[in-house]
Amino acid sequence: MTLTWRLAEKNDEAALINLWRDSVRATHDFLSETDQRTIEKNLPHYFEHVQLKVWQEENQLIGFSGTAENSLEMLFLSPEYFGRGYGNQILQQLMEDDGITKIDVNEDNPRALRFYQKNGFKVASRSPLDDDGRPYPILHLEKA
Repeated sequence: MTLTWRLAEKNDEAALINLWRDSVRATHDFLSETDQRTIEKNLPHYFEHVQLKVWQEENQLIGFSGTAENSLEMLFLSPEYFGRGYGNQILQQLMEDDGITKIDVNEDNPRALRFYQKNGFKVASRSPLDDDGRPYPILHLEKA
């Protein structure tokens, strides 16, 4: 099986939002329901500010990533693909092709933190609030 990517198009938006919702429900139990709905509503705006890639295997949606310069701004997989090596494969390709050296991760998401640390990223700094001022601490990671 071969994992491929393509740039997202406007007609991908609904599928990506649904995947985001499923992924967040499986991994972001620290987010309040209200904040989840607010973030979900803002996803189309966030998508406009990144290079948004759709990751597929034989036309099956696996996940999506969003990058800006050398920073990974978002990486979400469909929960059915967790723990099967897809995240590693995507991250490695993003580091090689897009020069990713920085990632922000929610401090309250230890599984994601371990994933990025396993891939050579180290905590460089911490912010007590997320980018929208919500009380979800962010760890700023850099490639070691």
